Amino acid sequence: MEKQSKYLILLIVIFVICIGVFLYQYNNDVVTFMIVNETQVAENGSFSGILMDSYSRGVANKTITYHPPGNQTGEVNVTTDENGEFSIRNAVYTSNSNANYYSNFTFAGDDKYKGCSYDGNVTVIAK
Repeated sequence: MEKQSKYLILLIVIFVICIGVFLYQYNNDVVTFMIVNETQVAENGSFSGILMDSYSRGVANKTITYHPPGNQTGEVNVTTDENGEFSIRNAVYTSNSNANYYSNFTFAGDDKYKGCSYDGNVTVIAK
């Protein structure tokens, strides 16, 4: 076998391995991040966010958990739409609470996507 043929076979094997590694990384343990579009919202107002993967695509049909105002121990779930977006409508202002903000937005992850969280809060302003 000629020396050039050996190099060609070696290059083809390396190329196939690289494609396999890329496809594995693209489909397994994909990093996610979350963006929430507001830091303040008026009482009864709404705000939204998006769950995205490391390729800047929205992650559809995933559960986001968060803590509503005045209830920092209980969690509420919302599901992302086909574009990875989620909305929280009718923001609640609790007059007897010092914690009038939505917090701890979290995606737990699954077999394809790694979990992530949004560290900020969305404060609810009384009307």
